[in-house]
Amino acid sequence: MAKSLERITLLIPVLIVTGITLAATIVIATRMRPPSTPPAQAVLAEIAAVSEKTPLDPMLIAPLLAHVEGVSGVHIAGHQMSGPVRAAETAMQICTNVRTTSGPMTICVDTYRQRAALLSPIAISAIAASILAAIVATLLVRRAILRTATAIDKREPLLATGSLATLDASVSRLLDQVNENEVTLRRRTLELESANKELEAFTFSASHDLRAPLASIDGFTQMMMEDAKLDEMSRDCVHWIRDACSQMQDLVNGLLQMSRFSNAEIEREEVDLSQLARSVADGLRQREPHRSVELRIQEGIVVNGDRRLLRAVIENLMSNSWKFTRKHPHATIEFGVMEEHGRRAIYVRDDGAGFDPGYADKMFRAFQRLHTRQEFEGTGIGLATVERILHRHGGRIWAEGEVEKGATFYFTTAHAS
Repeated sequence: MAKSLERITLLIPVLIVTGITLAATIVIATRMRPPSTPPAQAVLAEIAAVSEKTPLDPMLIAPLLAHVEGVSGVHIAGHQMSGPVRAAETAMQICTNVRTTSGPMTICVDTYRQRAALLSPIAISAIAASILAAIVATLLVRRAILRTATAIDKREPLLATGSLATLDASVSRLLDQVNENEVTLRRRTLELESANKELEAFTFSASHDLRAPLASIDGFTQMMMEDAKLDEMSRDCVHWIRDACSQMQDLVNGLLQMSRFSNAEIEREEVDLSQLARSVADGLRQREPHRSVELRIQEGIVVNGDRRLLRAVIENLMSNSWKFTRKHPHATIEFGVMEEHGRRAIYVRDDGAGFDPGYADKMFRAFQRLHTRQEFEGTGIGLATVERILHRHGGRIWAEGEVEKGATFYFTTAHAS
């Protein structure tokens, strides 16, 4: 072990000296690199640009160029006006046409390249001192390493094969645990997906199977209502049965709709939400033409998504606004778009019954209602369906409102224009 460390430490001064030499080479090469654009070229270009507007005196141009850094000689119309000061160092000649008071003339300047200054004795001494210090430090480190290696060699040797076997066994156990955890995670993911599919299938099946018994109950109670032999109390009881049956049918229809929208395949296209909103508004007006409701729909709101699912979103939100403004003699419903945290958010706003802001997060849960059926009809499934549709489009929905001051529902999709 000591011999191996000795060979390694011999390479340290070689690497240090090589690094210092490479750094010095880079510094010298950098100093010898000529500037990308000579100053004389920039001054000539500026003089030519000025002369296009006002002719210049050629006798004034020569002294001006002679003082520019890097200029060794000035020639106007072939006549040398100054220099050559550094003829042996001339690098290149730059010419341009200039309008003068004597007419157009060609002005040329001889430029020179400054030679890189030789390293001063101080720099050479600094490099030599650095190399010497590196060699001395390497020797000291080498002595310390060799002393430590010798002390280790004097101890009882360890069984190298046994140590490697222990390390290999530890790594194998760790890999086995990682693989086992990955398999467990995949199995639980598959179980969760299967449970969700079974739950959705059960919801659809149960809702679908309940429709036939409910239809039978509704039909028989209708026949009982038409029976003239029923007294007043019996008629009230049958009426309560029919009302409960109607509520159950609404819930079943809502569950079926939510299940269909949750499993439907999304067919993306450019959808004009403004046109959908106008269509929904026309249907609401035809349903209750006697109501005084002002509908304000902003034009040009286009998103990328499934037309059928997005229509369900607009229908739910605008129908809610229409329903919760019913007790106001005159109401206003707005459909538009606004900026929200750097992203465009579409909104449906009304000045109806509103809601308590403390329940803003709960209203998107299934079967959650903030008003009684005596105040406003409904099942509490519409907003939950809307949230699922928007999540599938990569967006979200949230609400703001106050009691009897109206409500505003904002929503986003993955792509809006």
